[in-house]
Amino acid sequence: AQGTTGPQSPAASKPTEPPPRPSAPPAMAKSKNHTGHNQVYKNHRNGIKRTRRPKKMSMQGMNCKFVRNQAYAKRGMRCTAEEKQQRLAAQKEAQKKMEEKKATERANRLKELEEMKDAEKLKAANKQAKKEAQQKK
Repeated sequence: AQGTTGPQSPAASKPTEPPPRPSAPPAMAKSKNHTGHNQVYKNHRNGIKRTRRPKKMSMQGMNCKFVRNQAYAKRGMRCTAEEKQQRLAAQKEAQKKMEEKKATERANRLKELEEMKDAEKLKAANKQAKKEAQQKK
């Protein structure tokens, strides 16, 4: 005792599909996905150039505390032309002192090495003399 107002079967609610159309035979699967043909030629037409070097190093990703301190230090280094000349003169004097100190240290080191060499020669001579003395006995 089913009525016409009840739920219909799923097959009845589906619209009918048209029959498949006759078409060309299925094409073969593609095998080539990419090619570099002509790419090298195109790249070299204008030349392959090096990347431009930045004029200023990027501070991105650096420790922000360091960057801030560096900015303050740069501001502290600002000076007039006269102060700059004075600083350069002081720097040159310090450089001269360091070179003199280096030269004296080098001379002292050479002297030490010479003394060590002489001591070794004396030691070797004493050893040789002892050997000869023991052979005579």
